[in-house]
Amino acid sequence: MCNISGNERGFENFLANNHPNCRRHNSENELGSENFLTTSDTSNRRSNNSPEPGRALLSCGSGGIGPMPIISTHLSRPIPVASVSIDTSRLCNPRVLLTFTSLICLPATILVNLNFIIEKCTDGGCPQEIGGTHTFSELASVLESESFCFQYCDCSPCTSCTTYTVKLAPSSLIAETAGLTITNATLTALAIETF
Repeated sequence: MCNISGNERGFENFLANNHPNCRRHNSENELGSENFLTTSDTSNRRSNNSPEPGRALLSCGSGGIGPMPIISTHLSRPIPVASVSIDTSRLCNPRVLLTFTSLICLPATILVNLNFIIEKCTDGGCPQEIGGTHTFSELASVLESESFCFQYCDCSPCTSCTTYTVKLAPSSLIAETAGLTITNATLTALAIETF
């Protein structure tokens, strides 16, 4: 049995309609002429002020690379750093927010220009590059570690199993000293349906 206090009158109808053990104990005289919020009022306020919330999926992947050699010429192909797969086939018009975070460990006397790209592969098809290039550039005189992160929102309405991979682009450069490592690399995909 549910007891409803005076502060909870706004949700009285909601509880009475949705909770089988809840019975109304307040008479009309106890309520007086006060207005209270009904469930339909709540729905109307939500639809007037903000979009209807949709379902969401979260998927995470991790990885890393290194230690890397000196790279003074272009790489022959991109090097995968982290990857994540997410199945949005049950979501309506999904948007996918990708968040990449990593820790780049730099040896002393190194000059780096690391270009990261995102590749998207849908249902095992050909990968396509999305989101442009995200660059980390640093001249380190002493041994140090730097965090590096970026986000990208994939707004293409793709409702299927999709794999996203962050890769080190062939245009990246590592000069002077070998030994660079990328650790704790995490790629997170948050898919939310929109109406």
